[in-house]
Amino acid sequence: MILEGRRIVLVGRPNSGKSSLYNALTGGHAHVGNYPGVTVDILEGELTLPSGKQATLIDLPGLYSITNIVDPRTDEGVARAFLETAKASTMPPLVVHVVDVTQLALSLRLTREIAQLGLPLLVVLTQSDLLDDAHTKIDVAALARAIEAPVVMASARDNTTIPALRQALDDGAERSVCHTFNPDAAASITLLQGAHRRSSVMDRADEILLHPIVGPVAFGGIMTLLFAAVFLVASPATAMMDALVGVARSAITAKLGRGLFASFLSDGLLGGAGTVLAFMPQIVILTIAMEVLEASGYLARGAFLTDRLLRLLGLSGYSFLPLLMGHACAVPAISSTRVIRDPKERLTTILILPLMTCSARLPTYALIVSAFFAAHGALFRSLIFVALYLFGIFGGLVASFVLRRKATRGRSLPLVLEMPAYRVPQLSVMVRKGILAARRFLKDVGTTIVIASAVLWMLLTVPMPGSHANTEVERSIAANIGKAMEPVTRPAGFDWRIDVGLIGSFGARELMVGTLGVIFGVEGAQDDPAPLTERLRTAKNADGTPVYTMATGLSILVFFVFACQCMSTVAAIRRETRSLKWPLFVLAYTYGVAFVCSILVYQVSRFFFAG
Repeated sequence: MILEGRRIVLVGRPNSGKSSLYNALTGGHAHVGNYPGVTVDILEGELTLPSGKQATLIDLPGLYSITNIVDPRTDEGVARAFLETAKASTMPPLVVHVVDVTQLALSLRLTREIAQLGLPLLVVLTQSDLLDDAHTKIDVAALARAIEAPVVMASARDNTTIPALRQALDDGAERSVCHTFNPDAAASITLLQGAHRRSSVMDRADEILLHPIVGPVAFGGIMTLLFAAVFLVASPATAMMDALVGVARSAITAKLGRGLFASFLSDGLLGGAGTVLAFMPQIVILTIAMEVLEASGYLARGAFLTDRLLRLLGLSGYSFLPLLMGHACAVPAISSTRVIRDPKERLTTILILPLMTCSARLPTYALIVSAFFAAHGALFRSLIFVALYLFGIFGGLVASFVLRRKATRGRSLPLVLEMPAYRVPQLSVMVRKGILAARRFLKDVGTTIVIASAVLWMLLTVPMPGSHANTEVERSIAANIGKAMEPVTRPAGFDWRIDVGLIGSFGARELMVGTLGVIFGVEGAQDDPAPLTERLRTAKNADGTPVYTMATGLSILVFFVFACQCMSTVAAIRRETRSLKWPLFVLAYTYGVAFVCSILVYQVSRFFFAG
């Protein structure tokens, strides 16, 4: 009889399919990717077994071995510590070893180590669809006899295999202990080692995509086309959402007039949160596009393509995944550094991750590019985006080069990484990733950005005592704070409006757009609402000259490339390093580099062409 509260633990090598099975069994949303290290925390979900009893399904980070020495703070160390604790438990969990059939021989070494723990064991063979494609079969019964533990074949892509897996979990939870390998059955295991071979098509693809010259060029071309597609697809949707926000603001003014409450709703909330909301399509589409590249197995090739370059700068291919994830959000990327075995390399990666261009920067990038490069085509604007990403990567590599010779001096371990087979991304997973990105974005807009917009509206509405400026908004508390910063920030082309925006963006990078939306909404409260990009482009000084030029836009972009404007990132660094020293160090060096580079870009571009 199965005990209530039974625990079932998914264990396996990275990229074995654990998270896919976890999602299929629980309906959870673990990150499924065709790359090692995507599960950076211990995930738990409730599972109803066929007998009707409840169990807790636990998805551990990937690990290669239980016996090798590793840093306990890494992904593998966390998984190993959990298993060691489970071994001493009075009610040990059922250990489900998820095995990729294409890596059977390597995976069975881990199976042997798990068996030696004396825990109940069930082996689940995944990626069975690849065997079907190759017209190859595995003798599951022979394998079960060899390891003296139940074995079942399952695939998250084939829902018909899930009921049998659930029943095996139900039956396996009753086992009190598993047996070790039968030495006499070693021959049976050997016969299974060559069960699957990658097709010649995959080999030919790797000959091109992993070529030391063609490979990097192809990677850069694919990323450029990806950003161009994001602009082509998302720009109409962004324009539509921007128009809807404008209609809503006009409706509020028509219904409530131009009083203080109407200004709060129209200029404060919709001018801030609504302006940021217009950029949601770009973030969702980019998230889906990156998921396609990751789930296909192509980004795993990037680790090998970048390993040689990263080694010159003190890192290795192990850092590729965290740096890549940092382009979505630095917070989970910082956690994913646990996959890096070398503590010094891991710390270096954490310290340079804020320089990667995360999705929170995209609204500001899109705003500035749309405002000052609207006359250029989608391909040109996509090249600007690629350049911004490359600047962030280049800054991170330079910082790594310096850090590895100073604060985090050490030698990186060699890269040992299994090359996954190419896979067709699952449509359901891509759709779910897009929905999650939209929900996360809406949550930020509906909480942090709405609150910040409301506070900022108050600061732009309440006058500073003793102020005698010409306009009401310039007499506000926020305007006076921004003007006090102007003597310092003017060499970078920043005026008080941008200064206030930079202050707001310290809480979250997206707030730069919302802040400017509130500022220009308040300034233009007597006029019809206009898109923020148009207001930036057409803003005039008293003498009729433009307030902002292309040089200003370039300066803002450069500042956002390098500055760590995110309290969540700072908190994540504090959590992972368990020190205040390194978060403060990150803030100091990123803001210093950002400000110096902004001054240089602004002054040089004004002098040559962008003034």
